[in-house]
Amino acid sequence: MTTPPRPCPLLERDSRTTPLDDAPPPWQLRRCEETGFVYLANPPAQDRFRDEFAWEVTHAEESHRRRRAEPAIYALSGALKTFRQRFLKRDKVAALVQSLVREFGSDEDGPIRLVDVGCAQGTLAMRVVSRVPQDVAARLEPIGIEISTQLAGIAESTLRRRGGRCIHGTGIDGLGQLDRGSVHVVVLSCILEHEIDPLPLLRRCRERLTHDGRIVIKVPNYASVGRHLRGSRWCGYRWPDHVNYFTPRTLASMATAAGLEVTRMNVFDRSPTSDSLYAVLGRDRSFAVATPAAPPPRLRHAA
Repeated sequence: MTTPPRPCPLLERDSRTTPLDDAPPPWQLRRCEETGFVYLANPPAQDRFRDEFAWEVTHAEESHRRRRAEPAIYALSGALKTFRQRFLKRDKVAALVQSLVREFGSDEDGPIRLVDVGCAQGTLAMRVVSRVPQDVAARLEPIGIEISTQLAGIAESTLRRRGGRCIHGTGIDGLGQLDRGSVHVVVLSCILEHEIDPLPLLRRCRERLTHDGRIVIKVPNYASVGRHLRGSRWCGYRWPDHVNYFTPRTLASMATAAGLEVTRMNVFDRSPTSDSLYAVLGRDRSFAVATPAAPPPRLRHAA
């Protein structure tokens, strides 16, 4: 059972759309003609992501499918990923979060609250704890939010050991259990592409941020060369749990509509040669009323 056809998530209203051919039946991929935003018009109901379409289930199924369909490409991709992580020590999201936590540790007293939405097993927070100075790590309060029943249980055990906890639920509901203005860093790594209501989630993040808090984002890069070359075989597609597809332009537009501004999305963060897109967002102090129907703004970023 799927939800009723949803409107463009960036406009939050019906708009003229163009159907795209990449999604297999019964899934309907569309592009909003007003904003250029690409999204799944008939995603599964949100509660099905707790178990049936939980990350660990769909990830395993997709890995098996890719291994069977393109064994050589799958093996090469896995080897490159292992090389980057093991030998080049590349872990961009953790590095961005670590840098922000260090800044808060040097500029402010008291606890530093880190919230990882879609935290899986809670390992990202543990990597950050291990990489910051001991006095900063002692002040870090890691909180995970995870919709998968199985992963939430693992994350709870992991984060409790470092004085944190895991909230079992959606990102919007989980953030709603935290005080406004109490979070220094929110991590949305590989989560916005899964979120049926991405704009309300970003608004909820903004409400929970401290005045100078930051949101770290990683999503598949729909503007990548890989997507253009590989078409429906692109690694960023995953049916039906990837329900939003962002370009640098539409991600910046959604940030603006949520009362946020892009504080970092440099040329490397949005490189067309990468299948991943990165950004750091902060509160837009001039924000009053969201106007998502306005033309998408030019990117505002620091190199």
